[in-house]
Amino acid sequence: MDLFTLLALMFLLPAAAAEEIVKFVGDDVILRCEAGDGFIRAVEWTRPDLKEGEYALFYRDGRSIPTEQHESFRDRVQLVDRQPQDRNVSLILKNVTNNDAGTYECRVYLGGSRRKKRAAFKGELFQTIGLTVKDRETVNLTVSPGDNVTLRCEAGDGVIKAVEWTRPDLKKGECVLLYTDGHTDLTYQHESFRDRVQLVDRQLQDRDVSLILKNVTTNDAGTYECRVALGASRRKKRGVLDEEPIRVIHLKVIDRDSPDGIHINGWSRKVGVGLGVAAGVAAGVLVSGIGYLIWKHNQAKAERFPPEDVTFEEWWSA
Repeated sequence: MDLFTLLALMFLLPAAAAEEIVKFVGDDVILRCEAGDGFIRAVEWTRPDLKEGEYALFYRDGRSIPTEQHESFRDRVQLVDRQPQDRNVSLILKNVTNNDAGTYECRVYLGGSRRKKRAAFKGELFQTIGLTVKDRETVNLTVSPGDNVTLRCEAGDGVIKAVEWTRPDLKKGECVLLYTDGHTDLTYQHESFRDRVQLVDRQLQDRDVSLILKNVTTNDAGTYECRVALGASRRKKRGVLDEEPIRVIHLKVIDRDSPDGIHINGWSRKVGVGLGVAAGVAAGVLVSGIGYLIWKHNQAKAERFPPEDVTFEEWWSA
């Protein structure tokens, strides 16, 4: 085959763009695919490792065909647009598991397009997507006030478009740090983190998207989530990534120099209250014990008869 023929085939055949997506167990994922021009007769989402005739989803005549679907995808998949508009034949896969990892192919059967007749009834490959499913990483980290701490996080394969560090207790649209387009975006950063946070590597080499938090205070204690937008990932207009966290870090702040010897995330007050209650209970027990001993002493005296030369009042008060 000469070079001219090879180039001609490259232009005539529909291109199948490859994309890599990393998700965590329990996440929902959208596998994006856009069909070519022409009437969409059928849509097929499949994986090469499935048996012939089995699909993640098979859509035809305006509806999904469950009889053609592999049982592991039942009630977990659907098209983003069940009446495909704007050529959008993307697939929603819910509650992913480790078994969902693999390569997904989006094929579309087109009719009425300007293609050869034999191609009008042939499912054409428009997209291939590699899905990786990981177990979510959760880390517990303890530091002292005044420390500088590094919250470790590593992105998956693909071009890093944006990085976000956030906390669930922040208001919608607020974050610890948002890095996009090669710089830190201060628009959405909570004021308490101004001038105290930065990425370990602003050039994002070796997939390192770790965060440095300087001069830690007890108010910094909480849960931190690391999110990364890779490749064609989309970002919400409000500036916070529409991605699931790839790492969750629970940060505790301990003040070992506090008066009561412990101060964890503002818990010293609770500890003090607990100690006060315990002291009160102990005092009550002590008073009760002394009263009981006095009562026993008096009871013992009452059981003895006073001497004849001593009045009862003198004997009792002795």
